[in-house]
Amino acid sequence: MSQLAGIFILGVLSGWLLEWIFVRLFVPNPNRKLETALQASRKEASALQQQNRELQAALTAAKAAPSAPSVEVVAPAAPETLETPAVAESVDAPMPVAETVVEASTAAEPAPTTAEQSDDDLTRLTGIGPKLAEAMKAAGICTYAQLTTMSVEDVSQALAGSNIRYNKASAESWAEQATLAAAGDWKGLKAHQAALKA
Repeated sequence: MSQLAGIFILGVLSGWLLEWIFVRLFVPNPNRKLETALQASRKEASALQQQNRELQAALTAAKAAPSAPSVEVVAPAAPETLETPAVAESVDAPMPVAETVVEASTAAEPAPTTAEQSDDDLTRLTGIGPKLAEAMKAAGICTYAQLTTMSVEDVSQALAGSNIRYNKASAESWAEQATLAAAGDWKGLKAHQAALKA
C-alpha cells in the first residue's frame, strides 16, 4: 500500500513537472506581448516628449527674436557728367548721396474673415448641443447653408473623427431645420421643432 502511495505521489509530481515545462515552452505568455507593447509605447512617448521640448524651444526662440524692420542702405552712385548738344559745357548733375529703403514687415493680426463673422448658432437646431456644435465647426460645418446641403451620411463622415455621439434620428431633420434657419423663418423652425418633439 505504501508503495502504491509513493508511485501515486511520484506520478503527480512528474505530471506537474511536465505541465510546467509544456506551459513554459509552448504556451504563449500574454504578459510578454503587453510588456513589449509597453516598452515600445514608452520609447515612442519619450521620443514625442523630446520632439515637444525641441518645438517649445524653437517657439520661444521665435517669439523672443526681435521683429525689427530690416534696413537696406543703397550706396551712393558716382556723379555723372551730362553734355547737351546746344551747349558745349559739361554740367555735373549730383546724384542723391544715399537712399534708405525700409522694408516694414508688419506682423499685425489679420482681420477676421467673413466666414468667422458669419458662423451660425447651430445649437438652435434640435439635437445639436454645444459640444456637437463645436465638433461641427471643427469639421468645417459652420453655417446653416452648409448643413442644408449635407445628408446624414455626409454629417457622420465629417464628425467621424470627433467621437461625439448624437441621435441619428434627429440628424435626419437637421437639413430641413437648417433650411428654415438659413431663410430666417424662426417661427417655422419653432413649429417644425415642436412637431419633431410631438
